[in-house]
Amino acid sequence: MRRAFILLTVLALALDAWAWKPLFVGHRGCNIGVENTVEAYRNGVDVYGYDGLECDVRVTKDGFYVISHDETTNRLGGNLTVADATLAELQAEEYTQTRGGVTYTGHICTVAEYLAICVEKGVFPVIELKWTTGINNNDMSNFDGLAHLVIDQGLTDKVIFLTSMKKSQEYIATHYPQFTRQWLCNANWEGNEEWCSEYGLNPSISIGNFDAATVQTFHKKGLNVAMWTVDSKANYLKYGNMGVYMMTCNSLKPSEMPELEDIEWESDAVDETLDTSATVAAVDYYTVTGRRVDQDGSPCGLYIAVQHLSDGTLRTDKIIGF
Repeated sequence: MRRAFILLTVLALALDAWAWKPLFVGHRGCNIGVENTVEAYRNGVDVYGYDGLECDVRVTKDGFYVISHDETTNRLGGNLTVADATLAELQAEEYTQTRGGVTYTGHICTVAEYLAICVEKGVFPVIELKWTTGINNNDMSNFDGLAHLVIDQGLTDKVIFLTSMKKSQEYIATHYPQFTRQWLCNANWEGNEEWCSEYGLNPSISIGNFDAATVQTFHKKGLNVAMWTVDSKANYLKYGNMGVYMMTCNSLKPSEMPELEDIEWESDAVDETLDTSATVAAVDYYTVTGRRVDQDGSPCGLYIAVQHLSDGTLRTDKIIGF
């Protein structure tokens, strides 16, 4: 019993709260530059320091993958429908957007250009799939080409594919399980928890449509809640303290946001007898992986891997001797 008490004491010290921040993603790049353009993407990293960059993908008439939130370019001063225009026609247009009292100009960005920026800047791409030719709930024939653009850039383990289209999500989960996926949703997350769990989908929920209980619900299923869009310190603190692991932002500067305390996740205690390993309370941030043995086979300690689940990065690992 004394050995178990010592182990629990040491384990408790190992589980001290750590400060953390969620991952920050630049919404359509950021608000410096016309949305979804090269300038906005570069400034998302160079000015704001975002961890990832979000884009909206559509397919042109001649089969190129370009970035445009809307079906048409009208809102930004153009006059084309993306699906009915060639890449050359789209590139010939100049777009204008006033943001924060500043007027910017820019041109359409291809997915290839966007991915190259992600590689150059060392950030992860968040690719939102819009209903477009060959990428929709009825037809995913153009997804393979998009997937291979990502693979060829060496971003397989970094990319996040984001869409509200449920059948498209199921297609990606079935054919490209190596890609991380997020389901874009709002209040309709409720009732879809089991579907998200079945297909390994982290929900990305719009601001104001969930609470701490929602985050706990998904966390118990091994899923992390992302959200959009956060542009104030108050909302950063509110939702960060719920345990949101990823925030999409237009203008929030990560460097100006305070660190957060670890979340006290609701979880069931797991007890193991001292004869097999040790009696410990399992905490979701930490993983007890088993007994360590010396070369002669005798047990000499408990190996503990400590993970921070905001991004899955291994923070430390320890051998606790006894």
